[in-house]
Amino acid sequence: MARQIHREANDALRKAGIYAAVLGLGNGVILGLLIWARAIDKVTVPALFAAIAGGYSLVIYFLARAGRIRGWTVHVVFIPFVSLPTLFFLISHFMLPAGAATYLTGPISYLYFFLILMTGFLFDARVSIASGVVSGAGYLAMYGLAAPTLARIRAPDPTLYQDLTATPIYVFKAVMMVFAGLVVGALAVRTRKLILGVLAEQESRQRIDRLFGQYVSDEVKDRLVHDTQESVGEQVSLAVLFSDIRGYSTFSEGRSPEAIVSHLNRYFDRMVECIRTEGGVVDKFIGDAVMAVFGGVAKVDDPCAAALRAARAMRRALAELNQEWAAAGEPTFDNGVGIDYGKVLQGPIGSLDRKEFTVIGDPVNTASRVEGLTKEYPHHIIVTADVHARLDPAHAAALINLGEAQVKGKLQPVALYGVPENE
Repeated sequence: MARQIHREANDALRKAGIYAAVLGLGNGVILGLLIWARAIDKVTVPALFAAIAGGYSLVIYFLARAGRIRGWTVHVVFIPFVSLPTLFFLISHFMLPAGAATYLTGPISYLYFFLILMTGFLFDARVSIASGVVSGAGYLAMYGLAAPTLARIRAPDPTLYQDLTATPIYVFKAVMMVFAGLVVGALAVRTRKLILGVLAEQESRQRIDRLFGQYVSDEVKDRLVHDTQESVGEQVSLAVLFSDIRGYSTFSEGRSPEAIVSHLNRYFDRMVECIRTEGGVVDKFIGDAVMAVFGGVAKVDDPCAAALRAARAMRRALAELNQEWAAAGEPTFDNGVGIDYGKVLQGPIGSLDRKEFTVIGDPVNTASRVEGLTKEYPHHIIVTADVHARLDPAHAAALINLGEAQVKGKLQPVALYGVPENE
């Protein structure tokens, strides 16, 4: 995590450094041109300072580009950086007639705030706070050198005179610098937490991808990332689709495991595509069976209608796949689909050592049993009365009432409806 934070900080400083370099070097060039054109006079010191500050910013850019601003380098680079205005005022004190007072009230003093702001890109509150303190102390010290000269200034406006000469004004500016460091530091802490949160989520997602790869749907991966270990699941109402291959045991006899897996993978690829197209989520594969849910993890406007459309699409896809297999001289498949609707418990379920994100409840068992009944009826897709009741009248009327059947594991018979193949 720390390495990634340093990478983010260096990337931000790389951009900030080049902007600061353009600002400093650009101002230096502009002032130099104005001096050369004699459009302005006596700004040689500011021009040199702008060039020096721009050059320092360029150094920061190259260090950040190389990823070198980390650890002790941060303090070595940035404490002198935020002290550049103080250095400028100090040089002015010894080089110019009015000393440090010459530029103390000008734009250079506002550069402190710009430099303090740049420390925020380090995402280290300590550096920002230290920079605010160093800037405030440096500015106050330079006022101490400039105070005698400032006291000799005369202005007809009392307010202007006070602004130029009153000690509390300069103390207030220094205090503002300290508080600027505190504010930037607070923002840096918050930003650091946000970045760490994003990085932790990304790392968790990558870990899940490494563990489960393509065997867990994207929706389930999202829930695994966001759900805490203390999560006990939630009750939701959804449609459960259960599909199984008929005669799978006969198919697998005499075939190598590689051939079986290859055949199954092609089958599952087509079935999963049909499920996902209708907004369903594959919950699990159980041998040659696939279980999917509509609603719950991924919201679906009409779960029962979506599950029924997916079931029909699965049958059409299987017919196309069987044509391809038959043309290639390979064995074909047949399957059945059962669909039920009801309330389930959804969440991470299992032992303390091993959990999986799944759904459990009566609709899961019922959908599985109903799928088994497709072998006893002339319909490859059978839905329960709970599903039928939630379909729009036109689609519901197209289904065939199969009456009630006793389903293993349920005391009461279940009303069933068959889905015509030509629908």
